[in-house]
Amino acid sequence: MKALLRPVLLVFVILLLVVVAPIVTVWAMQERFLFPARHNAVPVAASGIWQVGHVEVPGSGRLAFLFADPGHDLGHDPGAPVLLHLHGNGSRAGWSAMDTEDLARAGVPVVAAEYPGYSGNPGAPSEASLKATAEATAAWARARWPGRHLAVLGESIGSAPAIHLAATGRADLLVIDSGFTSMTETIRIHLPWLPAVTWLNRHPMDGIAAIRAAAKALPPTLVMVSAADPVVPVAMGEALAAAIPGSTLHRSGWSGHPVIHGDPRARAVLLEWLRGHRGPG
Repeated sequence: MKALLRPVLLVFVILLLVVVAPIVTVWAMQERFLFPARHNAVPVAASGIWQVGHVEVPGSGRLAFLFADPGHDLGHDPGAPVLLHLHGNGSRAGWSAMDTEDLARAGVPVVAAEYPGYSGNPGAPSEASLKATAEATAAWARARWPGRHLAVLGESIGSAPAIHLAATGRADLLVIDSGFTSMTETIRIHLPWLPAVTWLNRHPMDGIAAIRAAAKALPPTLVMVSAADPVVPVAMGEALAAAIPGSTLHRSGWSGHPVIHGDPRARAVLLEWLRGHRGPG
């Protein structure tokens, strides 16, 4: 009997190590995987044309972010939309500022949002807190530049709260850079061996579902995809574009993630698109 019990016990231990341990690890540490830059303690700081703003976000506290308000010494354009930039999970507001400074110098007011737990901000990032941060920062931008169109640019994981703003009527324009259809599907692609992903993932971030649930058609939308994205399949960006009637799909020749970070031409395309959707000046 003991001789039979030993191999059974060995199989059980192997199953525990191979199957259960990875599942428990993913369940317990998924926020560290999904938000790898959240422990970056480098605080948001004013520099050059960038100023520091603050918003109160329920459940997180007072969050700092960056913004650039082009004056007459830059390319002041009273009809240009305001651009709210929601960065990816491995980025931060300071990098958003670098990627969008050309637009600010061309006259587009830019708000580089920062998430809870990032850049020394209080709170913790999650699907809910990213949405709340996007809502609060969008409201701040509307108050500072009343009467202007608000364009929301969602980069990678930022595409989820950006689509949320557009689907709930809080954005006049939507830009998706290297966006995904859902976080659950993205995890499946990167971890095909992991069972029960739908159950394990606490942050589904389902952009397609949000688009379909919108009470009315989404605003004018620009979707940007790279030639070969190593993080998010290009097909996901194409699927988002297909789900939004009338959207514009821009295919970058750059093979990287996200598009505007590594492709100056894409930033020029974005500026031209924004200028084509001017609001009252």
